[in-house]
Amino acid sequence: MEKNKILDGLRGSPAILRELIFSVPEGRRKERRIPGKWSAHEHACHMAKAQAMLNERARRFLTEEKPVFVPYFPGKTTDADELLRADLHQSLNTFEKLRVDFVNLLGQLKDADWQKRAEHPEYDNYTPYLMARHVLLHDFTHMYRIEELWLTRDLPHK
Repeated sequence: MEKNKILDGLRGSPAILRELIFSVPEGRRKERRIPGKWSAHEHACHMAKAQAMLNERARRFLTEEKPVFVPYFPGKTTDADELLRADLHQSLNTFEKLRVDFVNLLGQLKDADWQKRAEHPEYDNYTPYLMARHVLLHDFTHMYRIEELWLTRDLPHK
């Protein structure tokens, strides 16, 4: 896939997320319909929290020859209810701002830099191109989960 198509997708995700999360009835956004799994609200707020970490990775790709990244494990390194308590409107606004910054940082990369390799203990190969594509897929995974949580009938409602 061409990098510009990935960047276009990354630019569009915040608007899709905003429309999607507000299509979930307000009283159902924080329901944890599956024991031990996030609510729609938590998925949306996580995207802002993760984006901050991803922006730092993009900065490091710009400034370091071969960055070494530490894995991010949400929920294992933070309070289990942190995302549930997060302000949804603030999280969405933060996500939108950080995503603009992320796309702008990626836009500063020279063509050859898109294949610059980093070390990441979870992946055999990690480049800005793979990171950007991974982030886009991450967006749609969480947005799918949001839609699934409130549309699927066979999940137990509280």
